Amino acid sequence: MYAVYFEPEEWVSFREARRFGAGDVARTTLPTALPFYGAVRTALMAKKGVHLDYHKQPSLSEDLKELLGDENHPGKIKLYGPFVFTQCNGVKKHFFPAPKNVYLKEGTYKLMPCSSFKTKVGDFELDLAWIPDVKNVDEAEEQYIELDELKKLKRGESFKLENPSNFEVESRTGIALEKASKRGQEGMLYSVSVYRFKNGGFFMLTDSEDTVNEISKLDGVFLGSKQRWARVWVEKFSFDFFEDVSSENVALLLLTPAIYSGGFVPRTGRFGSVEIRAVVGARKMVVSGWDIANGHPKTMYHAVSPGAVYYLRGKLKDPKEVMSESFLNQFGFGLFTYIPYENF
Repeated sequence: MYAVYFEPEEWVSFREARRFGAGDVARTTLPTALPFYGAVRTALMAKKGVHLDYHKQPSLSEDLKELLGDENHPGKIKLYGPFVFTQCNGVKKHFFPAPKNVYLKEGTYKLMPCSSFKTKVGDFELDLAWIPDVKNVDEAEEQYIELDELKKLKRGESFKLENPSNFEVESRTGIALEKASKRGQEGMLYSVSVYRFKNGGFFMLTDSEDTVNEISKLDGVFLGSKQRWARVWVEKFSFDFFEDVSSENVALLLLTPAIYSGGFVPRTGRFGSVEIRAVVGARKMVVSGWDIANGHPKTMYHAVSPGAVYYLRGKLKDPKEVMSESFLNQFGFGLFTYIPYENF
């Protein structure tokens, strides 16, 4: 496994997927993998001398089509993420979405056990995972878990959550420009929030040697809204997401958005041959974007946000049984890792 690091030179923004006009206030959101695929693909085309025109499909050889893919297929480029990293005095810390079934009991982080009580999740009647304590209980405020703490959680040891402290959300004011000119459009004043990183940025994961070989040729990419420069490099990354846990009771922690046929779960109520027993923290998020080559919005999906936890009635034989249930899995959607759970 390798990590591909993207360190923004200045602010970077990924505008929420909704209509945007004069006087609007647009919020930036944590991105999906799609802007990173677009940034890498564009940088590789520029590196290979492909002429790029706005709102026009580039002319690619068959070899380049096989390497770079298109909006429906990633080609030979395979990336999972993105996630957040910090770097201070040469030491990196890697942050992943925190499981939504974590709560605090007297300052100690706990995982919700699963009961036999029933609840409705969409069209499915599932078991209920809940907090069994009523005193000295708090909601976990942190949204991330660092890699070493995630490893402890997977081993059934004490763990903690932590938010990375290396980025802030700022608000910026801008004007829209007229097409094919640098003149501002009348009344098109807007406000948009952006991320500003210090000592770090985003990273993606890959197990593809072709991806490592191609991205290692790049110094950087233009990333996100307004295409801000981000330095890029690749390093080895030693963590097996699909390593099993020793517990007989296994849950899936969703690390990237997933788009399932049944909404919050696959329409079958299963991942492959294994039945879903309970779900915690499955929240809806919108996945879309702007198709620069064709000049129109991309298809919009409602996805399950990262951090959702799926309690299973058994163990999976192959992690592909989970990944294949999500649309856009070829772009890294539906990535997960196993975590243990207890019965109540």
